[in-house]
Amino acid sequence: MKKFTWLLLFFLSVATLQAQDNFSRDVIYLSGEGTITLKSTASSSEKKQAIPMAVKSAIDTYLFAGIQGVDDGKPILKESDRSTHSYYFDRLYENNRYAVFAKPTDSPKPKKNALGLWEVTVTVLLYKDALDRDLLQNDMRQPEASEMSAEEVSDNGINPSIMVVPYKQENETYQQILSGDSDKRIAISKVQEEFRSIGVTTVDFEAKYNAALRSNEFEYENAGSFDDQLIKSSGADIYVSVDIIKRNTGSKGSVSLTLKAYETATGNLLSSQISNYSGTTSFDRLCVGAIHKVSEEFLAEVVESLAKTIDRGTSVTLRVGIAEGSYRTLNDEVGNDGLFVISDYIRTWIRKNAVGGVFHQQGKTDLSMILDNIQIPNKDENGILQDANDFAVRLTRYLKKLGINASNRLDGNTIYLTIED
Repeated sequence: MKKFTWLLLFFLSVATLQAQDNFSRDVIYLSGEGTITLKSTASSSEKKQAIPMAVKSAIDTYLFAGIQGVDDGKPILKESDRSTHSYYFDRLYENNRYAVFAKPTDSPKPKKNALGLWEVTVTVLLYKDALDRDLLQNDMRQPEASEMSAEEVSDNGINPSIMVVPYKQENETYQQILSGDSDKRIAISKVQEEFRSIGVTTVDFEAKYNAALRSNEFEYENAGSFDDQLIKSSGADIYVSVDIIKRNTGSKGSVSLTLKAYETATGNLLSSQISNYSGTTSFDRLCVGAIHKVSEEFLAEVVESLAKTIDRGTSVTLRVGIAEGSYRTLNDEVGNDGLFVISDYIRTWIRKNAVGGVFHQQGKTDLSMILDNIQIPNKDENGILQDANDFAVRLTRYLKKLGINASNRLDGNTIYLTIED
């Protein structure tokens, strides 16, 4: 009996030491983005150290374990970074530097827990953006795309492209504008030159249009649907709509230039600027003046939006269909257990492989399904660049392993997946 008692005491003492030495992972996200509010529970052998330990635990969990609701629940650092950069963490925790980045917002009284340690649950304010900047300045992490300039984004192997297009009214077509509106053609050219000057890859709209027209590339019912397919299949991540109005009054002229940037895959507006410029009667010079007047701010917004797109991944739409003559439907059960149907497996795979597991189901029938707003990570777990085609191939291979034959094709930022059995 004495031997058992001594063993019990020994294991309790070991557990106490471990609980005392290790940071807690009992941290819950409450609210916020740049500065976030957390609920942190931790314990210490010293009553006065319980609250500081809870604050340190909040920081350590964010860095090394990740917190659900913050950055997709992923940690910022690897556990090996703790020893590699031991000097940084000695200063952070032992020299109380952690107080610069986090603080408790309440002061509850610690209570003894079952291990005899002082335990407390504290609301912690974590200055996430400040901590992220400090990690970057100390070479603890790589910069995200939104923290880079356009040139740096390109140098890091990711170079989103832009196509500059003329603004068109509801019943107007690109063909009408290209053949009858030289002002817009000049404005497009000047805006495109501005993008190129900062290192952004551009897709030449007029060349793309003429090539598609010559090759009968699209199946379309009218000129409007041709124009829509041209943008979606352009390969450009973003398209910028340009509208310009000119006025001449005697020896002076003026223009009003409107620029709007949209994400090609979703149609979401990324940036919008209006510039009024007057002076010379030379239309070329008026265009250049109007563009230069707003280019810095507009391009900064576009580049920032591009960078955010890179950080969250490329947005694509997945259209799933059944081949003509196939005996399959999307509601067919697959596998020996018969618990899931084909559409369930596709949705589950998308949820596991999309950024944050987020997507929107636009519609579903026995023979078709549309999932949009799927964010594809721009790099895989090995840091290798991937695109929509890679994503589609991986999904097709996954289905084949389940005994489902499928094919895929890519049209711009839309993946067409066809079940062929």
